Amino acid sequence: MRRIYTAVLCLSALLIGCTAQFGYRYLDTFIEWQLDDYVELTDDQQTRASRIIDELHQWHATQQIPQYRMRLQSLRQALAEDTVDKELIAQLESDAWYFWQQIKDQIATHTAFLNALSVDQKQQLITSMQEKLDEQREEEAEEGDDLFASYDRVKRRQEALEERLGSLTDEQRQLVKSWVSESDAVPNEYDWLAYRQRWLDSFKQALLASPMQTKVIKSLITDPEQMLSEAQQDNRRAKSTIRHRYLAKLSGNLTQEQRENLIEQLDEYIELFRDIEAHFGA
Repeated sequence: MRRIYTAVLCLSALLIGCTAQFGYRYLDTFIEWQLDDYVELTDDQQTRASRIIDELHQWHATQQIPQYRMRLQSLRQALAEDTVDKELIAQLESDAWYFWQQIKDQIATHTAFLNALSVDQKQQLITSMQEKLDEQREEEAEEGDDLFASYDRVKRRQEALEERLGSLTDEQRQLVKSWVSESDAVPNEYDWLAYRQRWLDSFKQALLASPMQTKVIKSLITDPEQMLSEAQQDNRRAKSTIRHRYLAKLSGNLTQEQRENLIEQLDEYIELFRDIEAHFGA
């Protein structure tokens, strides 16, 4: 369920323009397709799942989308005035985590749905989730941690920035290299896949218990970070601090054309969110 509802944030935050607006309106259908990749439901279960997804979709569109728009308007103003700093970036990231927490809390209210699954369905769900995690583990193993992997991380980050900004200057490219290098130097105590595996093992135990451990599952959904050690928490905070500092530096080194490109994209997001608010608030 955790992966399924992540789609709410991904689509609402990444899609732009009329196509995005159309796609968001049918987000509930998209999530149901994702659900089918994890477990085969009976007709009655499908009806119940559809009702839950519809409720979450309506809540997200009317309660969270307006907040997204207001945050983007603040960012747009800061970009236009060239006042973006690491404190603002840290606040925006904190806001994003707050929104994600709200979504997790909403999902947790529907945990009882899992109890409607048969033992075979529950096992099918766990097997599907494990397969997805194993695929990610294989992909990471292929990447490795050598010099070439670091080069690939620099290249991917530069390409991601160019999609938003246009061509990077030599100084911006060097900033990205320094960013990756400094981030890589932080002791790697934050093993994402090991963390995900611990979460899944605990979820499996609670889901397959008889009776199902509903409180444990709710806790795993609303507070998955409980699976992180203190060292892993420190690692994540250290990398966040580095990320905020370099994003602020990059913002201070934007060309006028790049700044205008970003503002234009933000305007498109803001208009999209207004349209979504109007559609679901009608």
